[in-house]
Amino acid sequence: MNCELCGRDVHGDILTDTLTLPDGTWVVAQTATPDRDWICCDACNILLCHECCRYPESGYCDTCIETYSLYDVLVERGVSDQKEVG
Repeated sequence: MNCELCGRDVHGDILTDTLTLPDGTWVVAQTATPDRDWICCDACNILLCHECCRYPESGYCDTCIETYSLYDVLVERGVSDQKEVG
């Protein structure tokens, strides 16, 4: 896979597993491998390396953060303490 902005090879993966809680409820768990260095934007699905994202922990690319004014989401997720990125 390659970053759609800079073209750099990206590494790592997302692992999916099913778990059963003590009450019998099934849960789908997704975890990233330690070497994962990319995101697939939660809003537009672009694949970007962490170097091409200002806040990769947010799950959103910089363009979507700006376009949809997602600054409050960054604060809620503890990714930023700013209401606007500037």
